[in-house]
Amino acid sequence: MTQRVLAVDDEVHMLRLLERIISEKTPYSIVTTNSSLEVPKLLEKERFDLILTDLKMPGMDGLDILRTVKEQDRDEEIIILTAFGSLDTAMEALTHDVFDYITKPFKKEQILHTVNKAMRWQRLKREAAATAALFEREPYAEAERSFQAEYLRRLADRCGDDPAKMAQRSGLPEAVVAEARAGTGGEGR
Repeated sequence: MTQRVLAVDDEVHMLRLLERIISEKTPYSIVTTNSSLEVPKLLEKERFDLILTDLKMPGMDGLDILRTVKEQDRDEEIIILTAFGSLDTAMEALTHDVFDYITKPFKKEQILHTVNKAMRWQRLKREAAATAALFEREPYAEAERSFQAEYLRRLADRCGDDPAKMAQRSGLPEAVVAEARAGTGGEGR
């Protein structure tokens, strides 16, 4: 599943720059808006992994967006971009668990590094939640099936979905690997 970015800035040229950087240099998809007042509607309809937002905008500012996401207990990480950086705004953003706070002008590499770091963090959080959910499954037979499906999905990622290679690396008979993969639509999910 492609990870998704929402970029919010009232300056259209900044949105184009962010869109170009994300589209050309990362595997992530990006949605942009130059109206911060559209953000609540977008969040109602869609899930994102990351929100890049300007700090100072008419309507909702970046801290308002950060507060909205945190109050709704959403998973999106927030990176605030600003040309008006101050210790007070940085401290307020940090108290609301902003992922990062970047001052403009910024280097393309800084954005790429921070976005990639946020996306890795998102993947790790989701993986931890999925692993924790395996231990909540009952009865045991259901938990065991779920574990096997997840194990084989991850093994398939490492082995290029080659059943013979998966059998060799896992120590499971190839017939068991093939049967388990077929029982899950060939994806282990």
